[in-house]
Amino acid sequence: MLIYDFICTGLYSLSNFIHKEESQMKKQKVKIRITSDYVPSPDAPTEVCISNHIKELRVVEKCSHSLNRFRRLKGNQYLDTETGEVREYQNHSTQKHFKRKLNKMFETLRQLINANFTSGINELHVILTYAEKMEDIDKVSKDFKRFWEKLHYHYPDLEFIRILEPQHTGTWHIHVLLKTNCYQKLEIPKQVVETLWGHGFVRVVKIRDNDNIGAYFSAHQKDVNAFDAESEEQTDRKCIIKGARLQFYPPNKRIYSYSKGIEKPKKIRTTFSEALQLVDVEHLVFSSSMEITVTDTETGSETIVNQIGRFQFNSKRTRKDEV
Repeated sequence: MLIYDFICTGLYSLSNFIHKEESQMKKQKVKIRITSDYVPSPDAPTEVCISNHIKELRVVEKCSHSLNRFRRLKGNQYLDTETGEVREYQNHSTQKHFKRKLNKMFETLRQLINANFTSGINELHVILTYAEKMEDIDKVSKDFKRFWEKLHYHYPDLEFIRILEPQHTGTWHIHVLLKTNCYQKLEIPKQVVETLWGHGFVRVVKIRDNDNIGAYFSAHQKDVNAFDAESEEQTDRKCIIKGARLQFYPPNKRIYSYSKGIEKPKKIRTTFSEALQLVDVEHLVFSSSMEITVTDTETGSETIVNQIGRFQFNSKRTRKDEV
């Protein structure tokens, strides 16, 4: 009985402790606020991503330890490091979480493309479509694999990044970025691509006059042009709906792949002051920042927990008047 009483007392105490901790959490409101005047401190932790002539800085600067005890886990769960408990975020939207995951994937894709494609004469953009409605993403991936085996047999010096794109009709087509390992003019006749593909019409486009190809393709994969048609006919009419394509991507499917010779962007972890030594501020083309705050609902006091800044430098452009 003594052991039983001891266990019951312990569980009761733990239950009270958890209740107090949850009550304390309810007293805090966490908000994310967009800012425009954030200047990181010189020693702020900074990740630098180098993709050829484009360098991106991501700064995450902790200003308070108010949230250090909580650590995010997979999905909508987080760990309370003091109690060892795994809890779930309240009012978590699965759809919003999926969109954040997709946006992170497109960021990785953008950096990968920019690390390998620079509008050189050794690059091509190929679009592969289906003559009939194709809704099976797994079959699309297998069809591309067979196409690549045949194309690589005829052009063994090629490397690729392949991107699957959904349409609002539920059908899929494929964007392929091709390059040769040697810097020489790349030409592949459209008739050759059509024969090797064999599922529908194709387009072969030269990649020219674009100093941020990754941004172009990642935006294209997320946005929808209301006048786009799945046919060989092209139109100059545009009505861009931002982020409208995200709803058509299935969960747990990887929409891009690449060949072995594709290089990964170089990433460096350093301080903000040292990161600035790697860039020229005159080539700053984009910046954004936000701060995470915690407000005590009883006292109304607000504490800045984290400040996050993103900066992009493009050595092929000059600085904008406003960024």
